[in-house]
Amino acid sequence: MFEYKPDRPKVMVVDDKVRNLILIKKILEPLDLDIYVAQNGKDAIKRVNEVEFDMVLLDILMPDIDGYEVCRQIKNSTRQKDLSILFMSALRTHEDKTKGFESGADDYLVKPLYEREVLARVQLHLKKAWAIKHLKALLKRSYHELYNPLSVIKTSAEMYGYRHPKNRYVDTMYAASKSLHLIYEDLYYALGTKKEIPKKDIIDIASFLKKRVEYFTLIAEVKKIRIELEATTGSTVEIVSADLQRIIDNTISNAIKYSFENTQIRITLSENPKLKLSITNHGSTIINPHYIFTEGYREAYDTIGMGIGLEIVASICKRHNIDAEVVSAEGITTFTYIFKRNSNENHPF
Repeated sequence: MFEYKPDRPKVMVVDDKVRNLILIKKILEPLDLDIYVAQNGKDAIKRVNEVEFDMVLLDILMPDIDGYEVCRQIKNSTRQKDLSILFMSALRTHEDKTKGFESGADDYLVKPLYEREVLARVQLHLKKAWAIKHLKALLKRSYHELYNPLSVIKTSAEMYGYRHPKNRYVDTMYAASKSLHLIYEDLYYALGTKKEIPKKDIIDIASFLKKRVEYFTLIAEVKKIRIELEATTGSTVEIVSADLQRIIDNTISNAIKYSFENTQIRITLSENPKLKLSITNHGSTIINPHYIFTEGYREAYDTIGMGIGLEIVASICKRHNIDAEVVSAEGITTFTYIFKRNSNENHPF
């Protein structure tokens, strides 16, 4: 049978009928799992936020929240986005199955359940979960090993700049170390290193922007690019600070990467009446701007970069209900983000 030691896989079964819970637990006995149960959608969502599950077996037709919505909420969670969810349902039409996969399900089991099929599919997805978990653990250890030498390079170049006359070679090295550090942060963020759901902060976005622009100034100067910031002061947003930084950093970094030399990046923060952040650069026109936030999409494969930054931005915008738009024409590209108001402010929205 499937080996998964020392910790047994944790599987939650969600069904409003007790007889179904008993049947599924009996079918899964040979796999030696830690099985949790929930009889409604609210309890299932609550449990997912308390326990790190390897899999959820989820009924669709339930009295409070249907399985489709439960699946969507779990998949949108910042904690367990890689969690495997298998639907179990008597609904068997192509439309039902398609709706299940569109809500984020990884597989679909049709009731009445066939014992051997259930065991085979559960084992398959547990093996996938095991592989992902151990790959992430390996990557996390690798990133920790990379972080120290990268920090030494960055700090050494910075200290050299303080003590010696300006040197374009050292400046280039320092800017490159900053760019590598941004890639490192994107990868570390994408791994989901924090198990708890991060707390939102009320952030003065103009001050936050100013600090991030200062960070990118030297990187831009290497390409002889100027960054101009025009920001309405006093505006706040309620968001996880790490999420806001990933949006701003990845967009500015992307603007620098694809800008022509001796051009300008313009960053504006305005209220009219919505809180809108726009970042504009001058470079090659994006042929398919509506695909720019699509997973895995990149227009310039020959340009250095990991191609995951804007995927991260897209997932953050979705999670925080931030409207994102890209417009590109005649060599001018603008990324625009419209934020929801901080609930403590009395502005019309």
